[in-house]
Parts: sequence; structure tokens; C-alpha cells
Amino acid sequence: MGEVGSIGEVLELAIIREVQAADFYMTLGSRAVDPALQSVLEQLANAELAHKARLELEMMKEGIVAKTVDDFVDFGLPDYSQELDLAPDASVADALAVAMEKERRAFRFYVEFAGIVQEEELHGMLLELAEEEARHLIWLEMEYSKLTGGQ
Repeated sequence: MGEVGSIGEVLELAIIREVQAADFYMTLGSRAVDPALQSVLEQLANAELAHKARLELEMMKEGIVAKTVDDFVDFGLPDYSQELDLAPDASVADALAVAMEKERRAFRFYVEFAGIVQEEELHGMLLELAEEEARHLIWLEMEYSKLTGGQ
């Protein structure tokens, strides 16, 4: 697989980001007043955890042993990991706007990552994850539009 160490680090970084996204959606869901919105945010959190499981399975299939990502090896991927600030008193609309940006970054990350791998199965799985992140983004955009009256 070429640079297994680098690919392993990217997979592990993706796993960390999926856990962070799940935590974010659970926190956001706990702040939402609308039970329907709470439910969908919980579903998004569960979807991110399912992504984590898929990535962990891929690491196992590749024989990559997970380790803590400290110094990420740069091999051409843009840095989509910068944290987005969300004030503790942010509105649900503000939180949805942050969530949309997180999904955009996740989509770009998986598309870029898919572009550097050689293995067809891994490439396909990464594009599937990108597609799922795009669906999350569309849903969040619809919810944001409903919440803000289409502004």
C-alpha cells in the first residue's frame, strides 16, 4: 500500500474527527428545544460513530496498528482539522452553521484522502464516507433554512 504509516495516520486522524463530530452533535442535540431536531442530531451522532467503526475496520484490514496521532505527517492533504469555535451561549442556528462547516470540511477531507490512495477498496470506502458527509450537509442546510426562515 505504499506509505502505510502515512495512510494509517490519516485513518486515525479521521477516526478522531468522527468521534469529535459525534460528540458535537450530541452536545448540539442536548441544546435543541425541538424534539425532532434532537432526534435527527442524535442520528447524525450515531452516523459519525458508524463512520468511525468503518475506519477502524479498514485499519484492521490493512493491518495498521492504531497509535496516538501527535505529529501528523504532511503528505499533501489540506488541513481541514482547524477547530471551529462555538460560544457556550450560541443559538441552535449558530451551532447548525458550525455543523455545516464541519460537514463541508469532512467531505473535502474524504475526497482529498481518496485522491491519494491507490487501493480500490479503500478509495471506494472514502468516497462513500464523503457522500455520507455531503448528505449530512444537505440535511443541516435544510434544517438551518427551516430554523432561520430561509435566510
